[in-house]
Amino acid sequence: MHRGRIYVYIFLTLLVVGTVGGLSYWRYQKHEAQVTRTQQKVKSVKKVRSKDKQQASQDTTNGFTTKHLSQSQRVTNYLKRNHFVGSALLVKGGRIIYRKGFGYADYAKRQVNRPNSEYQILSIQKSLTAVCVMKLITEGRLSLNTKLAKFYPAIRNAKRITIRNLLDMNSGLSLSSGGASEPLREKSVVNFAAKNLASRSSELGQWSYQPVNYVLLAGIISKLTHETYRHNFYQAFVYPFDLQRTGFVQKWPTSLDKTVGYRYQVVAQTKQNYKKLFKEKRSEMQNELGTGQVYMSPLDLFKAEREILRGKVISKRAVAVLHAPGSSSTYGGGVYNQANGIRSHGVGYGYEASILMTRNGNTGVVLMTNNYRPAAPVQNPAVRLFTDLVSDKLA
Repeated sequence: MHRGRIYVYIFLTLLVVGTVGGLSYWRYQKHEAQVTRTQQKVKSVKKVRSKDKQQASQDTTNGFTTKHLSQSQRVTNYLKRNHFVGSALLVKGGRIIYRKGFGYADYAKRQVNRPNSEYQILSIQKSLTAVCVMKLITEGRLSLNTKLAKFYPAIRNAKRITIRNLLDMNSGLSLSSGGASEPLREKSVVNFAAKNLASRSSELGQWSYQPVNYVLLAGIISKLTHETYRHNFYQAFVYPFDLQRTGFVQKWPTSLDKTVGYRYQVVAQTKQNYKKLFKEKRSEMQNELGTGQVYMSPLDLFKAEREILRGKVISKRAVAVLHAPGSSSTYGGGVYNQANGIRSHGVGYGYEASILMTRNGNTGVVLMTNNYRPAAPVQNPAVRLFTDLVSDKLA
């Protein structure tokens, strides 16, 4: 009986040990399986992250290859030191190397500026108007030597003023007022300008920046094509190059990409404060026909100017003729000629835009702001960044 109990105890002990051992082994196997799954997940996440990083450093946007630079922080710091507000785009050798937004697109709504925010391009539009004119010249419907009198004979000295004079702003024409006080249709805007401008024969051949030259060119485009200037603009740039963030300020749709312009309070102001909106009148929008009534994103602007330089709108030879400087100002066909490329600039209604590009269209800088301040213009940092780009200080 005593021996039987011993066997029972032994059996129970073995059973307990076996059960505990089995449970321990099961738990061990479960833990190992869980560790294996965790390791696989970590590897998978690392692989995805590595792929994402690789994709982020080499991404394609609208026909450009994006490459993040180690110098990006340097560019950001430089722009912040210059109190930049707006959107910046840097392209080197066809690669987008920097895109960033600063400050607010609409402070009241706390809507920030983004890389794709839209701004008025102002006088940069003249470079696009000039291409529309040159397109008509390449089609044989006009020439650089065609006289203004063919279209607007009532203008004084019109028989001596050529299309080239209008393009290079050495026509001797000027308009003291900003245009009509009431919103007018395109044709009426041009007619108003033609009737109210001053024409000085003594200034014919001398450069003077007068937007009315391009208002008349917009009218000539319409006369020759029997279509509105706006129609010609869309046909030449928006539709062929699929510019999704481009249009006319009169019909600027409300979206996250739209910006509003802000006034500076004093000339010496450097920092933005968003205290006062700049409200542009409808009549002003109309009066800027052909000279400054278009909005674009930085990338859309770069694409349009790039395609021009690449001969996609008019031939490269025609571009060279158009951009040839007409005076010591280096201005020719809507752009300023530099040793390292071309430059175009616009200011008005709280906005400022600056673009510089190499003549092959592969490298350039676009800075656009909705908070123009004379003491902190965007053109200065744009020129500096472009100089660094072409000299390989920013690769």
